[in-house]
Amino acid sequence: MLAVLGLLVFSLTAHAQTTLTGTLTDAQRQPIPGALVEVQPLPGLEESAVAVTDEAGRFRVPLPFAADSVLLSARSLGFTEQTRRLRNLSQAVTLTLPDNPTPLREVVVQADAIRREGDTLSYRVSAFTEQKDRVLADVLKKMPGVEVEADGRILYEGRPIQKFYINGADLLESRYSQASNNLPAEAVQDVQVLKRHQPIAALRGVRQSEQASLNISLKKAVTATGQGRLGLGAAPVLWNANLAPMLFTPRQQLLDTYQTNNTGQDVAAEIKPLSLDDVQRLREPGFRKPDLTGIQELGQPPLPASRWLFNQVHLVSANHLVPFSKDANLRVNASYLTDEQLRRGSTRTRYTLPDGRAITLTEDKRNVLRPRQLSTDLAYIRNVKQYYLKNTLSFTGSWDEQTGLLTRSADAEPIRQQARNPFTSLSNRLGLVQPLRAGRMLQVNSVLTLAASPQRLTVEPGPLPAVLAEGLPYVRATQQARQRSLYTANSVALLGGVAHWRYTATAGFNQQVQGLRSDLIRQPAPETPADSLRNHLRAHQARYYLQPALEFKTDRWRLEAEAPLSYRTLRATDAPLAAVQRRRWLTLEPQVSGRYELSGLWHAKAGADLTTPAGSLEQLYYGYLLRDYRTLQRNAAPLTRQRIISSRLGFYYENPLTSWFYQATYNFSTTTRNQLLRSLVSPDGSLTTVAVARRTAAPSHTLAAQASKFISPWKTSVTLQLSGSASQLPVLLNNTLTTTRSRQSTARLRANASPVDWASLEYTGQLSLLRSQVGETAQPNTRLQEHRAGLALYPTERHQLLLDTEHFRSAGAGPAVRTFFLDATYRYTLPTARKLDVELKASNLLNARAYQYTYVSSFVLVQNEYELRPRQLLVSVRASF
Repeated sequence: MLAVLGLLVFSLTAHAQTTLTGTLTDAQRQPIPGALVEVQPLPGLEESAVAVTDEAGRFRVPLPFAADSVLLSARSLGFTEQTRRLRNLSQAVTLTLPDNPTPLREVVVQADAIRREGDTLSYRVSAFTEQKDRVLADVLKKMPGVEVEADGRILYEGRPIQKFYINGADLLESRYSQASNNLPAEAVQDVQVLKRHQPIAALRGVRQSEQASLNISLKKAVTATGQGRLGLGAAPVLWNANLAPMLFTPRQQLLDTYQTNNTGQDVAAEIKPLSLDDVQRLREPGFRKPDLTGIQELGQPPLPASRWLFNQVHLVSANHLVPFSKDANLRVNASYLTDEQLRRGSTRTRYTLPDGRAITLTEDKRNVLRPRQLSTDLAYIRNVKQYYLKNTLSFTGSWDEQTGLLTRSADAEPIRQQARNPFTSLSNRLGLVQPLRAGRMLQVNSVLTLAASPQRLTVEPGPLPAVLAEGLPYVRATQQARQRSLYTANSVALLGGVAHWRYTATAGFNQQVQGLRSDLIRQPAPETPADSLRNHLRAHQARYYLQPALEFKTDRWRLEAEAPLSYRTLRATDAPLAAVQRRRWLTLEPQVSGRYELSGLWHAKAGADLTTPAGSLEQLYYGYLLRDYRTLQRNAAPLTRQRIISSRLGFYYENPLTSWFYQATYNFSTTTRNQLLRSLVSPDGSLTTVAVARRTAAPSHTLAAQASKFISPWKTSVTLQLSGSASQLPVLLNNTLTTTRSRQSTARLRANASPVDWASLEYTGQLSLLRSQVGETAQPNTRLQEHRAGLALYPTERHQLLLDTEHFRSAGAGPAVRTFFLDATYRYTLPTARKLDVELKASNLLNARAYQYTYVSSFVLVQNEYELRPRQLLVSVRASF
């Protein structure tokens, strides 16, 4: 990868950029805006570079040609085309276009479905909307180049978007599913992709971002809209209600929702943070609930929640953006969710041992989950060219309870599990940018987070008697664990530059203080409880760093390099266990990346980096923790140290005129750790895991490609995705050192077609192959198929008939399992000013009651079988307003 970057740098020094600038005027010397300027190399004319004149008639065309001469042509409606032969040199040109009025008998003007203006790609929503579509999410998934994942996350060029604006305002931060799932599609004019968007106005032109953002451009500057839905049904008594009023004005915005249902609709996904920043914040202590202990869960299948989720959910959310002063806004985002979920099914777990033997464990599960979550954000935002200040005060509280009843064999005593996992977090996040003299900028960031999570798990009868009770049965075990943490991260940066060069000099520090107290209590209690079943940990971790960065940017090139130098410290003690760990060390983590505009349609990206992330203090506990009824863990080894070398290469193509989008990427990484997990699998399937000090290396490869096309005359979108990955990981399994290898291949096709006014068709198909190997022993290959098809018929203007079918097939260890679903919906739209729908929906007409899903992790192959929701009927009324 470094060689690739070197080649890019060499090419930069070897070729200069030729740029043609100029002005177009008419016979009266008035500028001609919106004219097309095209430049082609002579004599071949095989390539072209184009530009459109601005309001002042100016144009600028970078020329990637090596020819000595070029042909310049300029044309606009109502004028005679002009051409001129020029030397291939950077120069300024002035052209005058003679008037040429053209009489038109009848003109039908239709805007392009996709158009590009600089770094902004605009999708006209009406070009992708079908008669059955109601909300923005229905339309987004049809736009080529844009990908919408199952949880609502929106991707562009394979990466999550960083911002979701509505009329240029950031109302929802990263919880934008509330808008995409409730904003009526008829209220939206365009969806704009802001490529390489810098959300901080003061940093635009100073620091560029490689991430894209989305802006939802509404038809009206003042928009009062929303939707309301009420549904009732049977099998058993069913309800589904949603009220979502919205107001968008140039000065303020609001989006409030109340949703409740027991039909399996997972409304919790609407308040899930979805940006890349949130993924990175998950690594921050206190941002998420620690996974200390809990019941043995059934997990979530890759099915729509409405197929398998038995729930009774209520969600209230309020999102308001109001002016605080002339240049500042105050934003409030709050939500409260309460739910009761029932999950029934079975799990077949197969452990493959180094000697080729397999231990198989079968569990029948009935779990009841009661999540309750309160989340509030209060943000003060001033984002103008002269100054940036954003301060966000956040509180998150969750009070989750879990109850599980598990049976391992027909004649065995059921295992009862009960867990409570509350979590509270209070944090303040500050960001500031202040322009200085001579074009320099001062940037300050600060985070402070306090978090606590007291957790408790009770298991009856007592688990792991061979380990915890000398092989004798006992009544129950209770794992108590309480974790508290304080985390702060602070940095100050100086930004500046000259000509094509930009620099950033950052200094900062992070500190984390964490305590863990736990006790594994056995009843009846032993005479002398073992100290190894307790934790009394107090740990402190700090990082002090300098981070210089340099950027070089031209019209076609963008090169970046940075080299963070960190001094880290660690101190951890557990006095009752006489455990002490102290360390101090230096790390250097260089990173380089580059972007090259191959042409106006193609660009390439490459990068390489070396990172040495310190292990999380959550991984450190010197005494045992009962993670679930059959998993006992201890990590008394030195805190995990990792050394990750990664490289990446990608090629991207986008052509709004032809609606073609391609991308192909390759990633390689190798992770070296100072720890190895020693896993002991007992004949009954129980697992004991202990971390031991040992150096390991784990390489990983990922290759992916995607192509999408919109065919405007047929109103059809087609997307093809291919991906493959391979990885290996050393493990110490039943005291034998071995290596596990995993490979996964996936092909996915998605198509939406509406070629006629009276019908439309959707199809999504996915094929996956999972292969794994433990030492020289191969686990059974797993093949997964998913096929989803939907047919919409519109016999008359107000009547719709929707048919949806799904087919799933899983083949691997054991006989192949097939599952079919069929849904039918009749919808009638009343002749009212506002769109009002009456809908009758029958779900799971074939009454499929079971679904099987398989996945592989290291030396474990897991087959989950889920009980599905029965056939059901729902009558609902939906109105947009």
